[in-house]
Amino acid sequence: CMLCAYLGRGCTTRCICSFCTMNVTLGAVVVLLIALLHLSNATIDIKQIYESPLSHGFGEDIEWVKWEDAVETALEKNKPIFLLIHKSWCHACKALKKTFQQSNARKAFKILSEYFVMVNTEDDEEPYEEEYRPDGKYIPRLLFLDKNGDLLPEFVNKKAEYKNYAYYYSSPADVLNSMKDVLESFDIEVPEMKKGERLKRRPRSDDEKSETLKADAKKAKGETNANEEKKGKEEKSDVDEKDVKKDKKPKDENSDDKEVKKTEL
Repeated sequence: CMLCAYLGRGCTTRCICSFCTMNVTLGAVVVLLIALLHLSNATIDIKQIYESPLSHGFGEDIEWVKWEDAVETALEKNKPIFLLIHKSWCHACKALKKTFQQSNARKAFKILSEYFVMVNTEDDEEPYEEEYRPDGKYIPRLLFLDKNGDLLPEFVNKKAEYKNYAYYYSSPADVLNSMKDVLESFDIEVPEMKKGERLKRRPRSDDEKSETLKADAKKAKGETNANEEKKGKEEKSDVDEKDVKKDKKPKDENSDDKEVKKTEL
């Protein structure tokens, strides 16, 4: 029967084929179910083959490297190292992972990652040298290293609330900013991240031009009035000074006459 043929066994008087003979339709259904089961198992195996065991949920599209191979790869490719340390049981790590999966910054992260040797270590994969715990063992920690695997301590999260946990990151935006800073320090240009040319202003309509001319005329008139007012104040000030001098002169002459008379006496 079909079932025995599929299973690769010979028919016997007590096998299921005797039932299939009585009910061919039901036998075909059983064969189909068994075939689907094998197919689903094959699909799962294929998926497991193509999934990167190094991504740990931070992106199948990123070229992740084992920590043990990171320095060698960095020396070969002349790239800095991106080292993300996290744990499978850590709530903050899970939150960061989730934001990376859903964030609009995903495309930028993929682009920038191509200029780094990308490493993310989970659980016991973490390097245990003290150099990689510069201000504590908290997680997640994101460290940037040179191609020799030495820490670049100047590249930290610049947010004030994380000053005691400088290598802690909670959002993709902060991660991207630090990645850009690292590349900039090494004079590495990322063409895809360059800013575009400034937008040209659209030509103004006749109405807008008219309004602009009116505003300019009003402004010029205001400046003219202000200048005239200032000039008037200056002229008035000059007149007042002349009057003061004129008043002082007779007083001085009278004073001289009095002195002469006093001398004659």
